[in-house]
Amino acid sequence: MSSKDMRTVKSAHRALEILEYFDSKHRTATVMDLSRSLAYPQSSTSELLRCLTQLGYLHYNRYRRTYTPTARVAFLGSWVDPKLFRGGTILNIIDRVAEVVGETVVLSTANNYVVQHLHVVEGPQAEAVQEHAGNVTSLLHSPQGKLLLATYQEGQVRSALHRLNAEEPDLERRVRIAERAQELARLRTIGWLAEPDAHAPGIGVLAAMLLPRRGMDRLVLSVLAPNEVIEARKIEIIRLIRDERRAAFPPRAKPAPVAVNMRVEQPPVWQEAATPRQLAHA
Repeated sequence: MSSKDMRTVKSAHRALEILEYFDSKHRTATVMDLSRSLAYPQSSTSELLRCLTQLGYLHYNRYRRTYTPTARVAFLGSWVDPKLFRGGTILNIIDRVAEVVGETVVLSTANNYVVQHLHVVEGPQAEAVQEHAGNVTSLLHSPQGKLLLATYQEGQVRSALHRLNAEEPDLERRVRIAERAQELARLRTIGWLAEPDAHAPGIGVLAAMLLPRRGMDRLVLSVLAPNEVIEARKIEIIRLIRDERRAAFPPRAKPAPVAVNMRVEQPPVWQEAATPRQLAHA
């Protein structure tokens, strides 16, 4: 075996050990944490963590300089012995929507300032839209990206928009910060969006947020189909997603009263604002 092959094998071995580290520790970690625990050189540890982040397996918190696994890790091996592993809440929602709608359904998240597709169930018909897990799309210009941006606080949204604009080489594709922030504020209330795919002519996307919970990645579920299908069935599809979402994530009971001057932080709860009347006027 050549020295290049040996280095490749060593990198693969270390990548798996890093994922196993998170599986055993159940917490975030810095470069130094991993380097010391696994006895890796700090430079190669940093390089490997950057690679796993770009691939969508790790999330990097640039403020705390910590890494944590993303939801994509949770889907590794979910196809093995489905009776045991495909009983998770998120996978049940995806499978149910795909079964009823009969079109391609995609689960996505935000990773490293792009939208990354974590899991795909393609429609059964030959002409169904094709998509692949691991693919990325624009956080700034895709329906999924807009919804994901809308889940963050206003200050974080504006910071992200400034960065995305600065990294956009096409000046015509840069957005007006105030206008886009206003659009995202509206999406934050509605929780879903249907529009043509900017990167695939003739294809429409209906995207809806899944309920964010503490310790859970922000996830968006989307249906991909020809524009005319999305337009004709959007009310039916969003009602289905909303019903499945409510069944999987029932509203939490109101917290008990607390003493005055006690500050209790509550996890974010997604607003269910898309009523049938609103849907009828979509």
